[in-house]
Amino acid sequence: MIGFAARPLLPRRTLLSARGLPSVVLMRALIAGSLFGAEIYVPYLLIDRYGFSPTWAGLGLTAAALAWAAASDVQGRFGDRIGNTRIAIIGTTQLTAATLVAALTAVWHLHPAVAIAGWALAGGGMGLMYPRLTVLTLAYSTPQNQGFNSSALSIADSVGSAVTIAAMGLVFTALTGTDAGFPAVFGIAAALAVLALVPGLRLGHAHESERAS
Repeated sequence: MIGFAARPLLPRRTLLSARGLPSVVLMRALIAGSLFGAEIYVPYLLIDRYGFSPTWAGLGLTAAALAWAAASDVQGRFGDRIGNTRIAIIGTTQLTAATLVAALTAVWHLHPAVAIAGWALAGGGMGLMYPRLTVLTLAYSTPQNQGFNSSALSIADSVGSAVTIAAMGLVFTALTGTDAGFPAVFGIAAALAVLALVPGLRLGHAHESERAS
């Protein structure tokens, strides 16, 4: 419902994952939802299950932030050589792996270092994908529609995050009192990361003559 409401603000055929700009925008929504939804529950897991203080639980996200910065640098230097398809595959694989590691940590009560180290994979994947999608959005744009396309990317980012966070909150609350809450929300994040590969394989190339409007 929200996706259809936002449709006029997005490139045509975004919800159908059309090749080119529509898939760029859709992928951004999916990976934003996956990462930012799960990222709320990583420190919460460390606090609730392992007794971390809020400060130390927050530091658990530092590894992901550093990995994001390093991967962004790699993308900036070698992005064209790696290619859009490889970046999509590598990035979504890392994001999926990170969310699954977090889920397994919650299920099997693994050492918290496992979750922290695993979450660094999420930062690495996002560092590759996030700036690449921004670059592709601008590359697919003309001076006339650059503002619309850039806004669409931001809207997709915000809507994907907000909807996922809301859905995860409902699921987590419904499972309060059980051990299934954390695995469930991380499972949702993993599913979104896998789904993001669909538009990820349809990003196209910036030099194509067809540009989405």
